Amino acid sequence: MGSARDDGLRRLEVDGATVAYRSAGAGPAIVLIKNNRRPLDFGPVALLTDRFRVLQVQPVGFGASDRPEEYAFGSIDRQVLAVLDHEGVDRFVAWGFSQMAFMAAMAARGNDRACGLIVGGTSLIGFPTDATMRRLEREPRLPKAALEFWRASRRFDWHLELRDLGKPVLIYVGTADPGWPRFRKFGPVLRGCGCDCLDLPDLDHQTSGPGDTGPGRAMTVSAVTAWIDDQFPSGW
Repeated sequence: MGSARDDGLRRLEVDGATVAYRSAGAGPAIVLIKNNRRPLDFGPVALLTDRFRVLQVQPVGFGASDRPEEYAFGSIDRQVLAVLDHEGVDRFVAWGFSQMAFMAAMAARGNDRACGLIVGGTSLIGFPTDATMRRLEREPRLPKAALEFWRASRRFDWHLELRDLGKPVLIYVGTADPGWPRFRKFGPVLRGCGCDCLDLPDLDHQTSGPGDTGPGRAMTVSAVTAWIDDQFPSGW
C-alpha cells in the first residue's frame, strides 16, 4: 500500500520492502532514478515538470527506501513498474546518471513499457571492469546494496543490451568529466548500437549531474529535452 509522510515522499511496498519516490508535474512520464535522500528533488525536476510527469524513484537499498539485509537489489525493473502501476502510469522514459544510469538501463531493458532511455555520466559499456569489481568486493565500507547491485549489473553485457534494446537511447557526458575520454573512445561502438551520443561542453561529472542547480542543470535539461522533442514529437 502506498503512503505519504511529512517528508514529501510517497512509499510503496515491493517484494517485502518499501520503495520511496516522489511524483510531480503532468504529461509524459519520465522515471528519474535517485540513489540518495538529499536533495529532496534532483535539480532538473523544476525545469521538467511544466511538460512532464517526473517520478523520482529511490530503489530499495538506496536513499530513503528500506535497506534490508537481504533483497534482490538488482530488481530495479520490478520496483519501477510497481510504482508506475500504483500511480496509474503506463509508458515512460527512464533517466539515470552515473550509477543511476545503470539502474535506469536495468529498468528499461526487456520492458515494453519503457519507450526510451537517457544515460548520463557514463558510457555503460565495460564498467565496472574486472579490476574495479575486485576493489569493490574488498571495500569494507561499501554498503551491501551497492555491491549486490553492481554484481547484478555485471550479469549483463551492456554492449549487447544496448544493441538489442529496440528503443531510442541518449548517452551524454560532459567534456570536463574524467569519464569523457572513455566515452569518446566508445562513441563509434555506442553509435553502432543505435545510441545518440552527446558531449556537454565544459561540464564535469558534478555540473552535468542531477544534483547540480547551476548553469549545468539548464544546459543538461535543454539538451535532453531537445533530444526528446526530436525522438518523441507527439510524446509517448
